[in-house]
Amino acid sequence: MQNLSSKENYFIGVALSNSSNYDSSICVLDRNLKIILLDKFYYAQDINYFFETSPYIKNSIVAFSVPYDNRMLDGKWRIHCKNYKPLFDNFKINKDDWTNRISKRCLDTIKNLQERNIKVIRCDINQLRRSYGLCPHYLSRTSVDCKNLQTSLKIKYNFNQIPDNMLPASSLESIIVAMFAFDYIKGVETSTMFILDSVPVLERKIFN
Repeated sequence: MQNLSSKENYFIGVALSNSSNYDSSICVLDRNLKIILLDKFYYAQDINYFFETSPYIKNSIVAFSVPYDNRMLDGKWRIHCKNYKPLFDNFKINKDDWTNRISKRCLDTIKNLQERNIKVIRCDINQLRRSYGLCPHYLSRTSVDCKNLQTSLKIKYNFNQIPDNMLPASSLESIIVAMFAFDYIKGVETSTMFILDSVPVLERKIFN
């Protein structure tokens, strides 16, 4: 068992997608870094329902990854980003907040957890992969990248509970996010990358 002096018994990692068109996943680790639960969700209300009903929420810390909004910009962005102003006012600069590439999905869930005095942190999955020595050697989230990541988690971090069949990319990422929640409680060195809706997005500073 890891040497933990904190009261947290469960370490929950949430790998968030930017919309319900893509899957999000939740991983729950115990104090021995064993996977207690690994599940996949599509809708924000289902994620919220999990946190309202799950028995693992008490004495836990929850880490949410930051979902980047990779949707194609609408065709008008070329006009919006011009460094001159049109004579007519049909187009507004930064209409629909198109320059913001970070999604605020599940913000209400995060605020609800904080109101319940549950410790919540945020992180960037790409930075965590580099930090844990799990950098993608192939195009991110392709089948060969997922297979490489899954094998690395089993061999390097002893997640022997991971099955041989291929897990979704979001499930593998949720394991990494839960690992970060565990390391955060252990006192791993972190710094703030940026602030997102009053919640710092943390960077893991110790590299393997």
